[in-house]
Amino acid sequence: MHHVSHDPHGPAGIPPDLKDLDEASVAVFRAFGNAVRLHRQFMKKRLGDSDVHPGQGVCLNILARHDGISQRDLAQAMHVAPPTLSRMLRSMESAGLVERRADESDQRVTRVHLSEAGRALAEEVRAALTDHIPVATAALAPEERAELARLLDKLSASIARSLDDEATP
Repeated sequence: MHHVSHDPHGPAGIPPDLKDLDEASVAVFRAFGNAVRLHRQFMKKRLGDSDVHPGQGVCLNILARHDGISQRDLAQAMHVAPPTLSRMLRSMESAGLVERRADESDQRVTRVHLSEAGRALAEEVRAALTDHIPVATAALAPEERAELARLLDKLSASIARSLDDEATP
């Protein structure tokens, strides 16, 4: 039996009536949204009751490589606004995953460190990705993977520019 979605925004949250946009552009965002949603479902299933959401996974990954990074630099690396990161870090602190400490030489700078639990969860996320990435990309030839990465980087740069344009008064 075929299940019909009653989501007024159609697949990946895109309104079905986008007659002003070209079909190929809409198809890109539908496919991208589907891939992101499925990736999140995989990670949620794989990580089980760890209750880490995608942004936190990215945060843990960055901290695993740059423990003690400044909160400002972490926000930039994650491409999120400082208040957004601050809320995320409060939640992660409550869960015992990270600790924020003032910089020893400059008290105005806050540094973010992984706790032991955070380090263990970062390793779980890394292991999940190590298993997931080869399976997820298996249908693509190496040159297709390289081209898709190039195109997604180009799309990301365009989206980042539009975010910067909106932030500039």
